[in-house]
This record gives sequence, structure tokens and C-alpha cells, in this order.
Amino acid sequence: MKHLILILSLSFLAVACLKEKTVEPEPIPEGPCAETVSFSTELLPEIFDISCNTSGCHDSGTGATGYVLETHEQISTNANVILDVLQHNLGFVPMPYGGEKLADSLIQKMDCWIEQGQLNN
Repeated sequence: MKHLILILSLSFLAVACLKEKTVEPEPIPEGPCAETVSFSTELLPEIFDISCNTSGCHDSGTGATGYVLETHEQISTNANVILDVLQHNLGFVPMPYGGEKLADSLIQKMDCWIEQGQLNN
């Protein structure tokens, strides 16, 4: 009788272990940062190549106020300061200097890129 109970118990455990386990799907991102921002195809050409490093201000030849903003490393190192100046936050010199504030959609891309971990993609 003990053998029968043991066999039934082991059978039950084996069947329980074989039961298909459900895997929860990863949540679908929502909100303004749902799409991954590409550094190389969005941020660099749309913000930095147009407004920062080809304007004669933050290129390697000029480096205005000590900031050169041509590479991922240079930009990611200064990402939070860059966001502050683009947002025209108090205590920061608004950029682009002497120009209009960038479109909110571009500033949002910068903010999302920071939030997503400043990927070099």
C-alpha cells in the first residue's frame, strides 16, 4: 500500500511539473517614450548636426563654453545639461543660443533617449 501511495504521489508530481506554465508577456510601452529613440538616425541628425555641432558652436574646432557635441560619448556625458538648456530651464543658458527654442517633439526625443538609457543605437 505504501508503494502504491508513493507511486501515485510521484506520478502526481511528474504531471504537475509537466503542466504548461504560462509566461506573462512583457508590457507594451505606453506614453511619449513608447518608441525607442535612435541616437544615430534621430538625435544626432535632427538636433545636434543641425543645431549644435555644425553651427560653429559645439564642434571640435570651436567647443563653445567647453562643450563639444559631436559623438555619442560627448553627448551622453552631458545629456542632462543639454536637456536643461534645450528646455530653457531656469539657471541654464537657453539653446540654441540667440535662436528659437527647438520644437517640443525634438526636446521630447532627447528626454526619451535619456529615459531609455542613452543608447548608442
